[in-house]
Parts: sequence; C-alpha cells; structure tokens
Amino acid sequence: MVLQKEILARLPLKTICRFKSVCKKWKSTIESVYFRRLFLSLNRNSSSSSSSSWSLVYGQDELIVFHGRKTWDDLPKSPAPLIPPSFKRNHNGDCDYWDSSGGLVLITDGSDKASCYVGSPVLQQWIKIPPPPSDPKGDSTVFGLVTRLDEDGVVLSFKLIRIASYQATNYYLSSDLSVLLYSSETGVWTFKVIHSPIQIGNMYNINLNGTIYFGCLCVPGVLLAHDFYSESDQFRVVQLPDYPDHNKDYKRTLTTSGGFVMYLRTLAKKEETALKIWRLMNNDDYSWELLWEVRFPTTGNYAPMAMHPFDVATVYLWSQRDHHLVSCNLRKQDYTVLGDAANDCFIDQSVCKKSVDELWRPRSSSDEDEDLNFQVCIWLFQFVIPRWMEESVPRPPHAEMIDTTSLLSHATATHERMMREHETMMRERAAIMGDESNDEYFWMG
Repeated sequence: MVLQKEILARLPLKTICRFKSVCKKWKSTIESVYFRRLFLSLNRNSSSSSSSSWSLVYGQDELIVFHGRKTWDDLPKSPAPLIPPSFKRNHNGDCDYWDSSGGLVLITDGSDKASCYVGSPVLQQWIKIPPPPSDPKGDSTVFGLVTRLDEDGVVLSFKLIRIASYQATNYYLSSDLSVLLYSSETGVWTFKVIHSPIQIGNMYNINLNGTIYFGCLCVPGVLLAHDFYSESDQFRVVQLPDYPDHNKDYKRTLTTSGGFVMYLRTLAKKEETALKIWRLMNNDDYSWELLWEVRFPTTGNYAPMAMHPFDVATVYLWSQRDHHLVSCNLRKQDYTVLGDAANDCFIDQSVCKKSVDELWRPRSSSDEDEDLNFQVCIWLFQFVIPRWMEESVPRPPHAEMIDTTSLLSHATATHERMMREHETMMRERAAIMGDESNDEYFWMG
C-alpha cells in the first residue's frame, strides 16, 4: 500500500481526484492528511515552474503566467481564464472579479451592490454571500477577501470585508476604518472599527493568511497591518527595513512567498545588479529578517517583479533596458532569461514593458522631497492556484452554493435585464425632451 501511495502521489492532482471514485479505500487514502502532505512534499521538491500554476497581474493586465502541468494537467495555460471574462470589471453591470486569497475568488454583482459571491474557479463552486442585515441595500463598499490556511496551504475559512466608512481623526493625523465582516465559519456579519495611528493614504494592499498589509501611506517607510481574524481593534505599524535610505535608484517591491511577506530591493550598478530580500517574521514585533543579499553579473536596470509563491529562493526580475524576464536561483546564485513559452512561462512583453515603465518612472535628482524617492511597489498581484484542493469551498451555515455555469447564467441574465432597463430609461428621457425619434441620440446613451 505504501508503494501504491508513492505512485499515486506522483500523478497530477486532477487525476488523483478521479481515483477517489475507484473504491472507498482509495478515497480514504487520498483524503488522508498523510497522503496530502506526501503529494505536497513530492511537488515541493520538483522544479518550481512545473509544480504550481500562478500569474502576475497588474490592474486588469496579466503580465506573466506560469503553468504547473505536473500539479494541474487539465488547466488552461493561464490561470486567468479560470475567471470568465464577464467577471473582469467590463463595466457592463455583470459580475466583476474583485479580489482573491488562498485560491478563492471574490465576485461582486454589478446589478445588486448588496450581493457578492466567493468561490473556487478550479472547483467551480460559488457561495452566495447575503447582504449585511444592517446594510440591506449595499451602501457599504465591497473591499476584499481574506482566508485562514492550515500548514499545508488548504483553506480552512474565509472572511469577506466591506468598508462602512473611513474617517480621519485627531486633526487628520490618525484615522478610523469601520468594516463589516462576513465569516464562513458562522455565516454571520459583524461590525468592527479599526483604529490607525496614521492615515491610510489609499487602499492598495496585499493579504496573507488573514492579515491585510496597506502600503503607499501618507507616512513613508511604513506599512499598516491588521489581522481580520483577531479581536484587536488596532492597526499595527510596520517599519520597512531600509527606511530612510532615500537612494532614488533603488527599486522596491512588496510581495509574498513561502507564507511570508517579502520585501525586495534592487540596485543597478555598472557591471552587476545588487539584490536584497527581507522577510517579515510572523512574530509579535513584526521584525524583518534579511534573507538574501546577492549580486548578479547582470546589467539592464532590473526591477523586482515577484518571488515564486512557494519557493523563497526564486525571484523574478524584469530588465527595463532589454525587456526580458529573468528567473534568479538565489541558492545557486545563477539566473535564467525566460523566453515566451520557456519553462512553461508565458510573458506578455508589451504589457510588461508598459507596466514596469509606469511603476518605476525615473525620478529627477532635483526632487526636493526625499520621501518621494522612497516608493514601494505594491500593485503587482499574484493569482495563485492552490497546490492541493479540497472537495468543497468552505460553506457557511445555511449558505446557497451554485456552480460556475449558474453564475454565468445569472451574469448574462443580469446584463440583459440592465440593458433593457437602460434602453427604457433612455426612451423615457427622449420622450420627456420631445426627441423620442432621435435614434442617434438614443444609441449614444
């Protein structure tokens, strides 16, 4: 039986799932914690590019895609098509992709701002989230999704966050963020006010295992962090490890890898690229550990894009001079230039160039405010397909679960209904203005 498990664990995940229907014994074996960890261990030791599927996204643009054929043999080359195009903020009033965490995705309903859905594009299961009883019309704003994972990266539960209000306090030195939280464990909405000692400049963020980290704040060189699974009503201030080094030639990025928040910094020199990487320790004082400090004999003004989601020894840099992506193995201290379709890596060259040039615009040495030079990129988002998938999305008590086909049907019906309502409104407006026969005006609406 041990040999049988070893053989099974080397198969793609979708194939393994099919074997659960062979007999009860195989189903019990595959669903055991031992088998799950055996599978993850074997895939963790395989090459990074072939054992996980993920993509790097900026706004609505997918820049780089890695296809993990050894884990998911029947997924599309890009993880993004798992989220149907009609879910991607196409401004038609349909369902819109909003956020993701732990392999789950948050979809909002364009026709009903009080409703939204949380689900798995891989499992094609979606939970309809009811509106908060205190906000039945959805006047609050859907903000994000956080998840709690076990040590193997399996989603145990999720929380949906809606922002009720944001208020500056203490003569605009501090602020209060009022949120509504929906828990998959209870199926109940709760209200919470989180106090911050400084203002939140904007809502750009990354999230990891229940905690959201806000960057690009009014105060440079810090992050704001809050664990939405905690009882605390305070934001924690996290000092960045290299502040106040205002060298305008540094390029900095905040990302995640191996269950940690990672802080990347590159510096282009005459004959090499200097790279430093810190990780934020999961302790009470939010201290940083310098994890890597390496120099590569590469020139080309490299910008740090991301780290591999599961491998803290793999980092990806983009050359602003030569317009190519480099994968750096930090253990071996070597690098590989990744071409399109190489190593199951697919790169949108033009979008990468445009996005990186936009994110790391050259700054004038005459800038009077040094803090303008201390900027951290927090806009690049990893959309990661989990390496192990349970049979079901965490289901809240009494929650309605639907499949992707039903959700797409709802989105289509919603779009058609909203178009009919729009046409009716425009006809009524034209009639009031005494110009109902002006078809040109009608279609311009």
